[in-house]
Amino acid sequence: MFETMTQIGKRYNIDAKEVGRLLYKLNIRDAKHPTQKGFPFEQAITHGIAKRYDGRGGEQYYRYNIESIQEEFERLVNTLPVSTQTDTTSTKTLKKVPVNRTPVDIETKLKIMLSTLNQAIESGEIVMLYQLKADIADIYALLPSKAS
Repeated sequence: MFETMTQIGKRYNIDAKEVGRLLYKLNIRDAKHPTQKGFPFEQAITHGIAKRYDGRGGEQYYRYNIESIQEEFERLVNTLPVSTQTDTTSTKTLKKVPVNRTPVDIETKLKIMLSTLNQAIESGEIVMLYQLKADIADIYALLPSKAS
């Protein structure tokens, strides 16, 4: 299903700008596009990740279907610092709700790391190896500390 960055952000409790940044990191959006910064790479369109739509005023915009890259997208979301998001369920005063984006157990973290390693091997992307380094540090933080 093709969604705007705002719609994607609502699913992950992040704003549209952050979704855009993550799509840049995943090489879905092109910061140096000749027509307009942020338009997707041709490969993203070809692979069905991005699709062009025409707005009411005739302007072009893109929606994204992140199902095929959902695991990678969620991995990046999990690396974001814990922040606060607005709770829009209240119509009176909007209160800030902390959002936990870190995996809760070692098994989940190891599954994410294995997937990242497989992708790094297949694609040759060194950036993913740096992510693994950070994930290993997270694993140590999840381990119970030994009593000396």
